[in-house]
Amino acid sequence: MSVNRFEITALLICATPDVRVAETVSGRRVTVIIDIRENRATETAAAARSVIDRRRAATAAGPTLLRIGRPDDDFGQDAIGRLVALRPDGFVLSGCGGLADVQRLDVMLRVAEAEQGIESGSTVVLAEVGQRPEFFLSGQSLKGVSDRLKAIVFDGAGLMHATASQAVNTPAARAGAPLLLARAAAIIKARQADLPCYDLLPENLPQDDDPQTVRDIALADGFSGVIARNAAQLAALASG
Repeated sequence: MSVNRFEITALLICATPDVRVAETVSGRRVTVIIDIRENRATETAAAARSVIDRRRAATAAGPTLLRIGRPDDDFGQDAIGRLVALRPDGFVLSGCGGLADVQRLDVMLRVAEAEQGIESGSTVVLAEVGQRPEFFLSGQSLKGVSDRLKAIVFDGAGLMHATASQAVNTPAARAGAPLLLARAAAIIKARQADLPCYDLLPENLPQDDDPQTVRDIALADGFSGVIARNAAQLAALASG
C-alpha cells in the first residue's frame, strides 16, 4: 500500500498477534495494530506475518500496522529491516518522545525499504505518545517532520505509569491533572501538525464505562477516534 493510498479506518484495534480480528466488523473495515513491543521472538514475528499475509489477501481488510518500541541499540536497523520484510502498512512508534524519535525511525525505514525493494516512503508511521512526558512539555512541532507521519496516538495508561498518577483524582472529583494536561497537549500538538489524534483505550475499562460513551467523550475533546484493545471493545464501537 503506497503512502498516497493509506487511510486509517474509523474502527481501530491494537492487540497481540494471537487475537484474531475479522477483516470487517459489522460490515466495516478495521485498522489492526499488532502489538509486538513485549515479545519480538521468532514465533511472534511468524504470528505477525500470518496476520499481515491473511489481511493482505482479503480485499475488504483495512491497514495493518506493527506496534514497536523506540529503535535503539537493542532494537536497531537489523530488527527494523526484518519487520519491514513482513510488509506491514506501517508502524506505531510506542514511547515516542518527539521529533528526534520520528526522524530516527524515518531514516531506518528508508534504509530498510531500499534493502527490501519496497517503494521509498510507503511505510507509514503513527507516533504513540504518553510513556515519555517530555513530549508534552516540548515546544517542538511535528509539522513536516516526515511525510510518513500520519497520526498521533495518545497512550493514557503509559502517561499515568510514567507520572505515577491516577486517571481520577477522587478528592477533587475530576480527572487526574497529568492526564488532563497530556490529553489536551496531544490533541493540540496533533492539530498544530495537521494530523489526526487517536485515544488508545485501556485494556480494561472501568466497569461503568461503555466504549461508545468513552469514544463520544474523546470526540468531544477533539480526538479523531479511539483505538480498541480487545474484541469486545471493538464490537461495542462497531455497533454504535
